Parts: sequence; C-alpha cells; structure tokens
Amino acid sequence: MTKRFNLNATAIFSTAVLGSALLIAGCSGDNDEAKTAQESAAEQSAMAVKQPAPVEAPKATMQPEPSPASKAMAEVKETAADVKEEVQETAAAVKEEVQEQVAAVKEEVSEMVSSSPSGEKAYATCVGCHGANGEGGVGPRLNNQSAAEVVAKLEKYKAGEQMGPMTGMMAPMAAGLSTDDMKSIAEYVTALK
Repeated sequence: MTKRFNLNATAIFSTAVLGSALLIAGCSGDNDEAKTAQESAAEQSAMAVKQPAPVEAPKATMQPEPSPASKAMAEVKETAADVKEEVQETAAAVKEEVQEQVAAVKEEVSEMVSSSPSGEKAYATCVGCHGANGEGGVGPRLNNQSAAEVVAKLEKYKAGEQMGPMTGMMAPMAAGLSTDDMKSIAEYVTALK
C-alpha cells in the first residue's frame, strides 16, 4: 500500500508542478514557451508514474529439436523401407526368372524323354536272334548278363573288334546305335529275367 500511496502522491505532485508551469507560461504570454513547458511537464508526469513492465506475449509452443538418436532411427526406418522394397522387387524378378528356367528345363526333359530311345523299341531289331525275352536263339542269351556287360559287348562290335563268328552280323547292327541306345537295350533286356 505504501508504494501505491507514494505513487499517487508523486502523481499529485507532478500534476501540481505541471499546473504551476502552465500558469506561469500562460501569464508570460509566450505561447511557444508555454507549449514547451507543457510538453516537458507532461513528460515528467508520465515518467513520474510508474508503468507496469510490458508482458511478453507467450511464444508459440515449438516442437523440441529431435535428438540425434531419433534422427538416426528415422533414417534407419526409411532405409529399411527402401531396402525392403528393393528386396521384394528383386525376389519377384528372381522368382519369375526361376519359373522361366524351370519351364525351359521341363520342356527339355520332355523332349529328351520323347526322343530318347525306348529299350523295348530298340530291342525290336534284336528279337529275331536273341528271343523276345532275351532268352537266346540264333544269338546268345542276354537276360542272364548285366547291363554293363551287354553295353561293353555292343561297344566292341561298334568299334569293329572281332568278338566271334557273329561279329560280321553284329558290327553293322551296333554301328547304328548311340551310347544311349545301347544302355536302353541293355537295361530293357536284363530286366526281362
């Protein structure tokens, strides 16, 4: 309260001084000096009354600066998302390529199976001498031999080696056979046991 009272007293005193200055200025008849005195008195009066300190307006709440760890985490998440997308694209491309290769291999196998000699078909030219079941006839019995033995004899005939009295007949027969043909015939005839 005392501060308030002193403040009021100062204001009253300033007003009295100002009033006196105006009175004096008014009596002297000099208007310019009167105006200057009035302005000076008004300034003193305004200075004499304490004004409250201006209060700053509250600042807008700002987001706190992200920490280095949270920045790094955000970068890692972004990079992980990019990598995941690349992996998915690569996986899709690889899957497509593998499917194409599998289809090509299946086609090749299918062609090989259809074009590979059937032991039964190839043996059809041998039946007249070796019997329908490889039991022998004009030629020796074949179903009691191993597939490797049959293939080895056919290869010798094909090479022109003298194997006995039937070489003259067997050499031309073996000359037209591939290794696969020989294996197919041997596997077929030895399975007839």
